[in-house]
Amino acid sequence: MSSEAWCDHCDMSLISCPHGAPPPPPPPAPEPKASRVRTSRVAEPGAPSTEVRSSVPRTSGTRVPGSPAPAPVRRSPITKPGRTPQAAYRPYLLSVVAAADGRIEREPALDALARRMADVLQRDDLAVGPSGELRWRTAAQKERRAMVDAGLLRSGGPGVWELTRTGYEALDAFRAALAASEAASSEAGTAETGTSGAGSSDAEPPTA
Repeated sequence: MSSEAWCDHCDMSLISCPHGAPPPPPPPAPEPKASRVRTSRVAEPGAPSTEVRSSVPRTSGTRVPGSPAPAPVRRSPITKPGRTPQAAYRPYLLSVVAAADGRIEREPALDALARRMADVLQRDDLAVGPSGELRWRTAAQKERRAMVDAGLLRSGGPGVWELTRTGYEALDAFRAALAASEAASSEAGTAETGTSGAGSSDAEPPTA
């Protein structure tokens, strides 16, 4: 009698029966995948570029072709140290012409201006400029042309300066502003009232 064991389910020997076979071994664990190494691609000559351009504007000083040019930076004129600003001549010029009944020739006007601005003109104002004339005389005549353009003065003939109605009104405005400034200083009781009086020649000199 054979001692071989038989399966009760399929009536076969346990050796050849699937019920008696040992369980299959577990599958091997998958090997870890190696990480991909990114390599830069060298474009062949003549091949189209695949570069991705950023939409962020550049911050360097180099202008990108096709972009609008930057607006020019406008700088206001700067008075050099040691010189009186050109606009400071205006109240003196108005006063000089008004003191001459509103009409005066150029040379007497400049002589009177030199006397009125004796304590105002600075060191470089008294130097000779590139034109061969004293700098303050050049600045005064430039301001006289600006006053003509503004309608404050007009030419009463060759070398003659004449005050307009607008010029008289501008002189009155200078005097009113000066009086208001002195009154405010007086009411405040400042100790610089005398200094303000001396500095008043900068705004509008006496018309005597």
